[in-house]
Amino acid sequence: MIRYFAVVSYDGSDYYGFQRLNDRPNIQQTIEKALKNMTQQEILIFVSGRTDKGVHAKGQVIHFDTEIDLEGDVWVNGINRRLPDSIRIKSVKKVNFNMHARHSAKSKIYEYKISKKESSPFTSRYENYFPNIDVDKLTKASELLEGMHDFGGFSVYIKDKPTIKTIYSVKVKETKNHITIQFHGDSFLRYMIRRMVGLLVEISTGKRDISDVLKILKTQDRRIANKTAPAKGLYLVKVFY
Repeated sequence: MIRYFAVVSYDGSDYYGFQRLNDRPNIQQTIEKALKNMTQQEILIFVSGRTDKGVHAKGQVIHFDTEIDLEGDVWVNGINRRLPDSIRIKSVKKVNFNMHARHSAKSKIYEYKISKKESSPFTSRYENYFPNIDVDKLTKASELLEGMHDFGGFSVYIKDKPTIKTIYSVKVKETKNHITIQFHGDSFLRYMIRRMVGLLVEISTGKRDISDVLKILKTQDRRIANKTAPAKGLYLVKVFY
């Protein structure tokens, strides 16, 4: 048996997230179907972390096990020919069996893309428009999220799910047309990034005070972080091992 790691990019707009669902289009089933069509075998894939409905990926990582011994480019070409254009396999390589797409992941980078002007029909699925953002306020508020904290106030409650996470950096980058918020952390809770972005946008547009960041980190009160930024602006950029 051989274990392969694959890096995957996808446009999440038309999918109900990564996780396998019986009756709705999802990334996992679509890739597994392509693998079956290529190999005539049932091959299950395991992912570094599920992405929600509408979330995109530039560098998602999956692994799968099979007895079939092929070079990476043969896998890439064979799977991609059987996938829709919205999903692309970027690379495939053999790894040791002690490597696991989820359990071996050390950290991840996500980005949230904000347009500085109203989106066009050709960009509206891949960004979100928030008017009147004060980039200085956005930067100062985002810096308060760095470090090890209890981020339970920025997520949904899941029984026995640890909520203490470490964010190594939050970087705000501005270009002529966009503002991008980049989060690098050891791992992230469900909706955590989108709720952090929702609060940061409200602070940077004068609707909330910067002190609300510290209040949530101190109290884990989910009622304070009551805005969830739309999924279409969020990208999983890279997974580190």
